[in-house]
Amino acid sequence: MRRTLNNIILTIFNFCIKNRIYLPLMLLILLNIKEKRSNGKSRRIFSKSSNRITILALDSDRYRGDLEVLAKNKKFRVLYMTQRPPGWLLKPFYNDNELKKYINSEKGSDEEVSHSKALNFTIDFLRYFYSFVSVDCVTTVNYRYIEDYNWAKASNVIGVPFIMLYRECLLSVDRMYDEVYLRTRDRFGKFHGEHIVVHNQITKKLFNSSGYCEAKDISVCGALRMDELLRTINNNSFEKRPKHKNRKFTLFYFPHNMSIFGKNGATTLKEKYKYHAKEWKHRDDLFTDLHNAIIELAKSNPDIEFVIKPKLEMVNKKTWDFYEDIVEKSNIDVTRLSNYKGLPEENVHKLIMESDVICALQSSTALESAIAKKRVMFPLFYQFKDTPYLDNFSWGKHIHLFDIANNKEHFKKLFYEMMDNPDVDSHTMDERIDLFETYFDSYDGVALDKYSDVIESVVSAKTES
Repeated sequence: MRRTLNNIILTIFNFCIKNRIYLPLMLLILLNIKEKRSNGKSRRIFSKSSNRITILALDSDRYRGDLEVLAKNKKFRVLYMTQRPPGWLLKPFYNDNELKKYINSEKGSDEEVSHSKALNFTIDFLRYFYSFVSVDCVTTVNYRYIEDYNWAKASNVIGVPFIMLYRECLLSVDRMYDEVYLRTRDRFGKFHGEHIVVHNQITKKLFNSSGYCEAKDISVCGALRMDELLRTINNNSFEKRPKHKNRKFTLFYFPHNMSIFGKNGATTLKEKYKYHAKEWKHRDDLFTDLHNAIIELAKSNPDIEFVIKPKLEMVNKKTWDFYEDIVEKSNIDVTRLSNYKGLPEENVHKLIMESDVICALQSSTALESAIAKKRVMFPLFYQFKDTPYLDNFSWGKHIHLFDIANNKEHFKKLFYEMMDNPDVDSHTMDERIDLFETYFDSYDGVALDKYSDVIESVVSAKTES
């Protein structure tokens, strides 16, 4: 039924685009735009602008809580939509979604002609669209997606400033930094908006040194999603929370084939990072041992709650089948363990604050847990610390700030020790805070103020010009 409806919509879009009939296009897109309210809820019928700055956020699924924070500023009206509606506008022009192919196409080629036609159509359509829908700026969180590119660039051309609120700023290892640097420098041209907001000075340096954007057009403002967590920590309000009936262990889930373990045939910077072009032979073993250890601990400790927290999108990927297969093959029936739960939709920061022991690996949740005064365990089984793959590990140079489990049995032993001794010493906490400020700018929880200042300034400057 849904596929049929999508086909009907695409047919209508294609006909209207070909014949430059804008009204039906606008109405169909409007049906897919929602407003994020200050209470965190959304509605399809959005409020009047009332002298507020209207932000139209593209590709809304990638913001992961940032829009809720922006909406708390009563000066803003936050509208948003997924990639799908802008993508509909592209169908008649593009054969695939490889943006870099069209950006770097030869003059006069089919790709260059299609790209030019798509942009010109989008400019004409948005002039019409914005005459009905008041929008003061357009935002995205990345520069790599063709669905966002033309809408953002066309908006900027016609006077609605494009601001990129870039999120992929955890460039904590050399390979990652070098790959993003080359990708930005060689494949995506110059920034086509008014301003970029990043989490840290590292990312600002990358955008500036790669030639993607001038330093004056980049602001370092931290991460919006960190504000509430930092306020909670700095107010010590987590120490006053009600005592939970059960103690809690949380694993912030990572897939068995994540890039930290290498990828067969990887080509980017293959000569410089040769180890990365081959999968680490123990990656599946580590994953299997870890989850079996957690299941065994859950069975032995019915008074402790065990939570597996994947990102929601992970449970729909094929790699999740590997996890489910391990659970099924374990000698323990987890369906009979009331204290073992998978919670993909649970709030990350809520879990951090409620947990007594946390296990994580590559993601920023490890650092977020660390600044919340939690003991955090890394399962670095099979002598992982002695392999070149440690260079891929975001926190490899800072493992002294965390607890390291060397194998399955050590993991279980360390689990009990951490449960009995949850405190973190002040020196370790000072180093953790320094590390956090390296990647998220500030420990003060004022990112919203900084983002708001930038957005207001950019909109004001564009209006005056």
